[in-house]
Amino acid sequence: MNIRKATINDVDTIVEIHLDAFKGFFLTSLGSAFLKFYYTCFVKSSETVTMVAEEEGIVYGFSASTKVCKGFNSRLIKSNLFAFGMLSLKMLFSSPKSLIRLAKNLTKKGEGVEDNEDYAELYSIGVSKSAQGKGVGKKLLTVSQEILKKEGVRRVSLTTDFDHNEQAVGFYHSMGYETLYEFGTYPNRKMYRLIKTL
Repeated sequence: MNIRKATINDVDTIVEIHLDAFKGFFLTSLGSAFLKFYYTCFVKSSETVTMVAEEEGIVYGFSASTKVCKGFNSRLIKSNLFAFGMLSLKMLFSSPKSLIRLAKNLTKKGEGVEDNEDYAELYSIGVSKSAQGKGVGKKLLTVSQEILKKEGVRRVSLTTDFDHNEQAVGFYHSMGYETLYEFGTYPNRKMYRLIKTL
């Protein structure tokens, strides 16, 4: 399995893998048009490390990280203001509750928790069902961390669900991540923030 940097040509496949791997998740509920915009922003940004796992020309997984967590979502929106504005306008009429939830969850940290967000962040990692259990996620995470470290990153963080998520939490713990704190997102989703020193 070859791990390489994602290109614009990979975005449609990344979206397909996301839709399949994250059924029932909030970002998935925003639809393929939003996800295409979202992952296109990641692939194009100089602030990110977006990788795919490929074998014989077929992409089986992806990871999307940012080198600097603090203020990333705001910068992403500002640098893609027109496209984000058009998507937001569509959501305002088709799903106003989703737009509210998206706005309220732009920052992901607990109330009353001291967190200066001085770390990189893994935003998403997904593997197609046909390739799960073959170490693809581990390879993607390992290579992403190596690139982040070369870029001068010292710590990388991620958020993951608290409830009914033992397998994912166990995977991240096995990769050297520790629990930084627990927090809740709008409207009522309990999460872990995990962190690892590279």
